[in-house]
Amino acid sequence: MHAAPPVRMSLAPDAAWQVFAIATVGVAVASLTAWAALWARVPTAIAATVAGLVAGMAAGVAWSVLWRRRTAAGVLVWDGAGWQWTPEAAEPDPGELVLMIDLGAWLLLRFTPTRPAASAVWLVASHRHAAAQWPAWRGALYSRRPNIDPLAPTHPA
Repeated sequence: MHAAPPVRMSLAPDAAWQVFAIATVGVAVASLTAWAALWARVPTAIAATVAGLVAGMAAGVAWSVLWRRRTAAGVLVWDGAGWQWTPEAAEPDPGELVLMIDLGAWLLLRFTPTRPAASAVWLVASHRHAAAQWPAWRGALYSRRPNIDPLAPTHPA
């Protein structure tokens, strides 16, 4: 079996991803707050009001954190043997790329450089930014890595 062909993709902050992430935080916090309030036998109207207020505050905090700390911009390259991340105005860094969440139109990725003491970088790949390269991109992410035997045991006997 062959590895995926080389592919290169420019990654840039995606406002739609930011809005989705912030909305997800708000919905999750609202659900947990409403559940806790109803579990504590708080009247439904009060529980809904509290859940809405807490969700709004959580979304506000998420907005301030996520908007300020936008996802990294740069170029991610699969050269047929490994991954390289080149942040804006920096040198390329080889490393490991892990697909964390696949939402169809967006991919949340974690890139860990092989350099010692380098921290992982969270990246968002967007179908909108990739356009015609999207199928090749997904193929590179899901394909088998070269020199890795899929039938080899993953743990010692």
